[in-house]
Amino acid sequence: MKKANILKGKSIPVFEWGNHGTVVHDFTYIDDIVKGCLGALDTAEKSTGSGGKKEGAAQFRIFILGNTSPVPVSDLVSFLEKLLKVKAKRRVMKSPRNGDVPFTHANISLAQRELSLGINQRWICKGS
Repeated sequence: MKKANILKGKSIPVFEWGNHGTVVHDFTYIDDIVKGCLGALDTAEKSTGSGGKKEGAAQFRIFILGNTSPVPVSDLVSFLEKLLKVKAKRRVMKSPRNGDVPFTHANISLAQRELSLGINQRWICKGS
């Protein structure tokens, strides 16, 4: 969703799931993603020795990064309307079966433990 489309008066798609079910996502503050990526790089074990001689397999780790506070997409649109002082033209659509999921909620416990992250657990729509 682009705020520019709202400002230009263009319609924006707002997806629903099943029988008018609201799509809910765990939106993530961009600084937290950057902190997580840098933290993963800073804590990774080396996989090559001096002169490019391989000492072992690269360390593979997967970290889930997120806000841990799922928010309905319709609330995000309402917040943008308030912030931009304009009414969005919502085009309510059924979510495609092969596209989005109805609900996301990040479990960031491993990232917090291994990367010592101070995740910014706020969501912009709550008036940060």
